[in-house]
Amino acid sequence: MKTLKINLLTGFTVALIGTGAFASGFRCNGDMGYSVKLFNYTVGETRTPAVMIISQDDEGTLLRRTGSEIRKHNRTNTIQYVVEGSRKLDSDTAILQISFREGREVLEEGETADGQLILIKDGDRGVFGLVCERYLKAN
Repeated sequence: MKTLKINLLTGFTVALIGTGAFASGFRCNGDMGYSVKLFNYTVGETRTPAVMIISQDDEGTLLRRTGSEIRKHNRTNTIQYVVEGSRKLDSDTAILQISFREGREVLEEGETADGQLILIKDGDRGVFGLVCERYLKAN
């Protein structure tokens, strides 16, 4: 069943990427087997979050959010993507935080930045380290 879910998710993501719908984003892996994928739509210089997927090695996909369900915040030294959590993720809020200054810093395809997956439930925070690889659409 887990293999079927992974194959369906991979096929869906590849199909969307193949249509040219996404042009940038991050693929992150880290502590406790967590993986986070964030893909953006781009219009000119503007990057708008399109899809965020959080998974874990042992559990498969734990959360998937799209479009307006993803709130993007540019901070001084980081960029944050905030979404409502899920029962399967066991959180009220999930935050992907990446040490990257959008608009002031350039990361080429394949370059990495440090990141964190922050899970908040009932006021308690779990923070999991990530290494985030830059994804850019090939022209």
